[in-house]
Amino acid sequence: MIEPFEPGQVKSRGEERLVSFGTSSYGYDIRCSNEFKIFTNINSVIVDPKNFDANSFVDFRGDVCIIPPNSFALARTVEYFRIPRNVLTICLGKCVTGDTRVLDADTGEYLRIKDWGRARRTAALAPGGLRQARVSALASHGVKPVWRLVTESGLSLTATANHPLLTPAGWVPLSDLGAGDRLAAAVSAPFFGTVPLIAPERLGHLVRAEAQAGTIEAIPDAVFRAPRADVARFVAAVMGDVASEGLRAARPVVDEIRHLAARLGMSCRTVEEAAGARLLVRGSALECRGNGTDGTFGRGATEWDRVAAVHPAGREPVYDIEVPGLHNFLANGLVVHNSTYARCGIIVNVTPFEPEWEGHVTLEFSNTSPLPAKIYANEGVAQVIFFEADEPCETSYKDRGGKYQGQKGVTLPKT
Repeated sequence: MIEPFEPGQVKSRGEERLVSFGTSSYGYDIRCSNEFKIFTNINSVIVDPKNFDANSFVDFRGDVCIIPPNSFALARTVEYFRIPRNVLTICLGKCVTGDTRVLDADTGEYLRIKDWGRARRTAALAPGGLRQARVSALASHGVKPVWRLVTESGLSLTATANHPLLTPAGWVPLSDLGAGDRLAAAVSAPFFGTVPLIAPERLGHLVRAEAQAGTIEAIPDAVFRAPRADVARFVAAVMGDVASEGLRAARPVVDEIRHLAARLGMSCRTVEEAAGARLLVRGSALECRGNGTDGTFGRGATEWDRVAAVHPAGREPVYDIEVPGLHNFLANGLVVHNSTYARCGIIVNVTPFEPEWEGHVTLEFSNTSPLPAKIYANEGVAQVIFFEADEPCETSYKDRGGKYQGQKGVTLPKT
């Protein structure tokens, strides 16, 4: 099915560290060969998929390919694939859905990743704990199949199957995780804003009443931008009279209050209910005013949560952010990794391999950064995952006589 085939994960060659390739549970990390076609506009041609001009590319062979800023290159896999009649294979980058919430560590805002916009800093895990880390880019990866992971404490994340999460054994793709596996979850992300909140206790009482009545859909944005003392008074007011039995509210509201409590170092649990969710906070409400979490980095940063379930969640637009140096960030309160190329602003195209297709895979690398970007030949570039059907398909790619059947080398578009 895959030739040449590597049965394990290869991460080094002698003393040289590699972008890993080889087998990874249900997936396989493919390699890029040393054959490239680099896009050029020196001939001022129009890119027409029905009448493609080969003069749009410059051929190159080498161990390293340099892609110009905001340009792209074509390459092929080292591996030659022969897909069985009952299997569909998809080549993916590693990313999360657009509604994933990410903390802006400068302003305190709690943003959906798709709305990240300008570069700013977020919370990332370092050897000493959580700290501020620069975000250099946001990458959109298009629509991909995604899976939803839920933890025993009620955290959830929807991402591609190969997106790595932090476990006691290191970074593990979502597809490798199952019930009972442990994950790193943030319990103290002490990053706050600087804009004072007017009457935080009064606002907290109002939010609690509206949450219980089901008349509020989101926490006011001003709360996330407030200083630590104001956030603490707000959370204390919201949870003050309901700490023992928990706060019942719509799931988005519960998730946002939980995030605010976690900034203060409070351990929380979310319980799904028919009409929404219930938030349980460990300890009394007064603790969120004086628990010692004063905004310094790395104080009781994470604890191990456990996976409750992982299941398919359809197809959605997905995104990733680039965090140079640390290469991780908090996504819905869980510690997740960037993919090797996506975190540098290099996007690998999504490619399906249909049943009974065979050949080298032609890959497109889009350099979305304003700087030249390197692609390393004979090292990992993307992951493919395999979907086995209960029975063979009625008409395969081979049956249709597909125009890309048996392709070798870097293949340009055909009509």
